[in-house]
Amino acid sequence: MTIEINSRERMMAAAIHLFSRSGYHGTTTKEVSKLANVSESNIFRYYPTKRDLFLSAIEHALTKVTGRGEALVSVLNASDAQGALLSVFELISETVAQQPELVRLLHFSALEFEPDMEPLFLQHVRPYVACLSNSIRRWSHGSQLSEMDPKLTVLSFIATVMLLQDLFPALVGSASPFANVGNTASAYAELWSRVLAKSPLPQLHF
Repeated sequence: MTIEINSRERMMAAAIHLFSRSGYHGTTTKEVSKLANVSESNIFRYYPTKRDLFLSAIEHALTKVTGRGEALVSVLNASDAQGALLSVFELISETVAQQPELVRLLHFSALEFEPDMEPLFLQHVRPYVACLSNSIRRWSHGSQLSEMDPKLTVLSFIATVMLLQDLFPALVGSASPFANVGNTASAYAELWSRVLAKSPLPQLHF
């Protein structure tokens, strides 16, 4: 049983690694089997099609996001509107920084498997978004957050951070700012606070 579990873990790790770099169409099950050091027939024993393997890889990566209960609870304990924004960006930035393969998998899934992703998003991403948006909603009345749609705001935050993770080095010509999650989250929170308060924008330094 232990050997069987280990082989499946190797399959999944190999699938996540390869699919996140080359996408669904750019990866073969033969490549996955070689990297996982298992036979290709053994892969099909657990995952009848490459599509099943791809979707399982995404789901496996998503479970690491929704399994961070303590981090989500800390977001809800923000003491003011600025703290709410900061805590939301800290969690998003930390999640993206720690799981670059998930970010790339989601990019590929949106391009190649959009209809198949809805059930996975409903199960794993919706609770995450709901928790973060509740943190913003809690402090929305009478603050600079009052005109925001909390869920739309959180989704915009997530999209922004995910895009910067991949595009920052290419567009700016330097390393991604996510090396220092705390500073990056603070910069995001400050920027959005100024935008929402209709104040002059701060200069961001990464």
